[in-house]
Amino acid sequence: MSMFTVSGTVINVFDQQGKVDQETGVIGETTPRLQLLGNMPMPNGELRMDMITVKVENRKVYEPLKGKEIRIPIGVFSPSKGQIVYYVPKGSKPEAA
Repeated sequence: MSMFTVSGTVINVFDQQGKVDQETGVIGETTPRLQLLGNMPMPNGELRMDMITVKVENRKVYEPLKGKEIRIPIGVFSPSKGQIVYYVPKGSKPEAA
């Protein structure tokens, strides 16, 4: 169970190419990603549309959901100042929102 849950419309599912090792030139593993568009509540009560890109375990789970509203648990970490990385915990499944 995750502390954070996000809901939104599945906009895109894609594979992000791995980084190139500067010393060896070897390209790392590709990583499946999911892009969700949802409402972000603002302090003044209005809503802002916001898109997040989330690392997922298996893109085939999310491809049939394009254009549909889902809810997923997410994890969040910041590897460096000003950078936030979102991911779906392993074994988690999307739910219809």
